[in-house]
Amino acid sequence: MKLIAETAWHHEGDFLFMKKLISEIATKTNADIIKMHVTLNLDEYMDPRHEAYDQLKKWIFNIDQWGELIDIVKKSGKKIMLLVNDSNALEFCLSKNPDYVEIHSVCLNDIFLLKKLKSNIKKGTKIVLGIGGTSIYEIEHSINFLKYPDVVIMFGFQNYPTSYENVNLNKIRKIMKLFDKFEFGYADHTPWNSEHNELITLLGAASGMKYIEKHVSTNYGEERVDWSAAISLEMFNNLYQKLKILEKLNGNGSLSMNSAEKSYSLFGPM
Repeated sequence: MKLIAETAWHHEGDFLFMKKLISEIATKTNADIIKMHVTLNLDEYMDPRHEAYDQLKKWIFNIDQWGELIDIVKKSGKKIMLLVNDSNALEFCLSKNPDYVEIHSVCLNDIFLLKKLKSNIKKGTKIVLGIGGTSIYEIEHSINFLKYPDVVIMFGFQNYPTSYENVNLNKIRKIMKLFDKFEFGYADHTPWNSEHNELITLLGAASGMKYIEKHVSTNYGEERVDWSAAISLEMFNNLYQKLKILEKLNGNGSLSMNSAEKSYSLFGPM
């Protein structure tokens, strides 16, 4: 089970803040994967009439800045996941040979972006499809269009923050059965200060996920973008330890009896 540290737009256009965030995640956490959202052409991704357009326009990093951030992750030895929102970002990110490239659920119907991804993806890079707030048809269409074997279907959506009543694990399990040849992940967006934050994440993980994603902040509780679901580095590391316990609890799935079961069958009721 892999734990993803999500950074998203938490930087708010402050490159030094983002550089410090990435560096501290890389050196002070047990994150298996560090995730960044890369946008280079906002006009392709967002209509200028959108209420967030003017603000996001000011927050976009250039390719040199993204290259520096990517290098920090690579030098740390951690895996890297790059979420792309436009064709320029996709081309740039694929040139960096990331371990994972993600298409956000809001772009799942962007046939031009999917076409470019299909034409340029290299073996060894996994495609992550965010499916929060999408229909079964949209998921099926994107998978059938890409025809790529290494796909991770990522559940979870952020409605600032996400109430556990809206997660719907039963629905998630049904979707997993429909697309059972792929890997799955759960991006949890439980409120940062919820007493059930860790529990909800672990219950999502226990549904058969290989990837768990959490927003991480070096400024825990500070009102920044995505702060509503961002946990501290210490909380992140505590979650990592709990996930390792869960991983051992899951076992390897073998139908053969393990040594403890064999011992019980010899001296127990049998």
